[in-house]
Order: sequence, then C-alpha cells, then structure tokens
Amino acid sequence: MIIFLLTFLCLYGGINFYFFLRVRSIIHFSGILQGLLLCLLILLIIAPILVRLAESFHLEQMARTVAYIGYVWMAFVFLFFFLSISFELIRVVYKLIEPSANVATLQTITFGLAAFLSIVLVTYGYIDAQRVRVKHLEIMTRQALPESGKLRIVQISDVHVGIIIRKNRLEPILERIREANPDILVSTGDLLDGELENIMHDAGRFVGIKAKYGKFAILGNHEYYAGLNRSMQFIKAAGFELLRDDMTQAAGITIFGEDDVTSRRSGLINKGKEFKKALAEKRDGFVLLLKHQPYIDEGANFNLQLSGHTHGGQLFPFGIITRLYFPKIYGLHELAPEKLLYVSRGTGTWGPPVRVFAPPEITVIDLIGQK
Repeated sequence: MIIFLLTFLCLYGGINFYFFLRVRSIIHFSGILQGLLLCLLILLIIAPILVRLAESFHLEQMARTVAYIGYVWMAFVFLFFFLSISFELIRVVYKLIEPSANVATLQTITFGLAAFLSIVLVTYGYIDAQRVRVKHLEIMTRQALPESGKLRIVQISDVHVGIIIRKNRLEPILERIREANPDILVSTGDLLDGELENIMHDAGRFVGIKAKYGKFAILGNHEYYAGLNRSMQFIKAAGFELLRDDMTQAAGITIFGEDDVTSRRSGLINKGKEFKKALAEKRDGFVLLLKHQPYIDEGANFNLQLSGHTHGGQLFPFGIITRLYFPKIYGLHELAPEKLLYVSRGTGTWGPPVRVFAPPEITVIDLIGQK
C-alpha cells in the first residue's frame, strides 16, 4: 500500500505540475499568484491523504468536503492531461503542415479545448455515476437447478461504501437490488472503503435485502486497505456469508469464494493450495466461482466466474491502461464450453465520484437449467 501511494502521488503530482506549466504558459501570473497556485495544487495532490486523516479523527464532514473537492479535481486534471497531450500532438502535426501558423494562438486554443471538454466530461460523469444500470444476462446450462429450473443471481461489486458512497448515493443501489428480487445475492469484493467507525451503521441497510437462498461475499483488495478484521465485521453485519477460500452449497449449486490475491501476497491466508485443489475437482451440478480480480486459473473447474475490480476503466481513457493488466475488462466471456467469465463494471466509484463512458451497474443473471 505504501509503494502504491508513493507511486500514485509521484504520477499524480507530475500531472498536476504539467497542468501548472500549461496554465503559466497561457496566463502570465505574477510570482505571488504562481506561489499561491502551487500551494493550492499541493493541497489537491495530498487531498486523498487528508481525507483518510480526517476520517481517522472522525471529522466526517471535513473528510467528505475534502473528498468531493479533491476527487472531482482528480478527475478533471486526469482528463485534462490526456486531452491536452492529444491536442498538442495534433497542434504539432498542424504546425508541420502550416509552418506560418502562430504557435501561441494554437497553444491557447488547445489549452482552452482541453479545459472545456474536461469540465463537460466531469459534469457528465458525476451525474452518470449516480445512475445505476441493471445489466440483465440469461445463461443456459445443462445442469439441474431447483424448482422450475431457473435461478436468479444478482451481483454487486466494488460498491466502495465510504465517505462518498453512502446515504443518498447508496439508496439507489439498494433499491435496484430489491427490485431485482434475487434468489442469491453476491458481492464480489470492495464492498466498502474507509474508516469503519464512521460507516458501520450503513451495513445495517443491506440487512433488509432478502435473498431466497442466501447472500455471499468475498474480500477485495480495499477490504485489506480499510482493515481486515473490521472489514469482515462490516460484511457479516450486512448479512453476507463471507467466503475466504471456502466452498458452500446453495440452491443446488456449488459456490466457491476465492480470497483476493492481496491475502496471498501478504501471507494472511494459507488455504490456497487446498482451495485450488478443491476447485480443480470435477463436480456434479453448477459451479459458481466468486473472485474479485478477473484472473483466470486454467486448472479451475467452474461454470461461471463472477469478478469485478476493473470498474470498466471508470474514467475514459483509463480502460485502455486497465486492459494491459486485465485483457477482459468488462462483460461476458466464453472461456470454454460451459465455462464463462463475467466482469462487472462495478456498482460504485473509487476515488472520483465520476464515471466517464463506464456506467455503474448491478448484474442480474438468470440461470436457465434443467428442472
């Protein structure tokens, strides 16, 4: 986590410094104004750290205010960086074609376009992040299922209940789940994100959601960042059965819940070999695998793997970068006959409460099998 934060702060600081240089090249500030702008940018760069500090001291209102300002700025400056670089490349090409073009004028135009489009996209993404979609899938299987041979599984993933996703922003998510009327409800990791003393009561809001055959959850990487013991307390208080490299039976199907890779890297769980051995065995009936990050274990025997983690990129064009690590960033993928992977775009947001061309979702999966 420390290495991640240092790397992130260096990259994020560099992007903010690029923004400062672009502004200075267009608007010629005095020395005092430049100093004030740099101080403001430094505060915005360390805003994520300030949020965590405020949370740890239970200064909830301060943490929320800093989070909204800092994270919305983060979305803006990231978008500005990519748009500005793109427009600058176009400017260079145009300058080669038209050598007489005024450089200062072209730079002002590219800066203005990048800033304007970034504001538009952040505004759009902020609104769109609160419009939770319901993704419907119908999956046929030759396996037997209870009663009529139809089973409804509802997946939520990457909700990130915390300083931003709570209260008014959490209620539409809960309402979509209730409307889906799940037979089985699963959470594929990162259910929460933050200091639990401030958000523990939000766990009770999940209790009222009923699922005929049970509610099951696995850990994501952010549960480890938030604190493992308290994260498990939150998940159980929300009414989920937590599967940590465990297997259970529900509605005539077998459910495997794989712990996040963070646990193996940190040595916090030692059931990995036994779990992989059990997952490799051929079994009668439908096998569902819950796994936070969409890595594929070629030796695993399952019919459907449900994953999340990628957020579908969350902010375009980060989906392009995410694909370098996870080629299957979103959607339903056939790995082999009767072996599928579905990667959710996620239900909430991490960091910026903004989604650009990667809308949030809950996934409603209707399994159609033999009676």
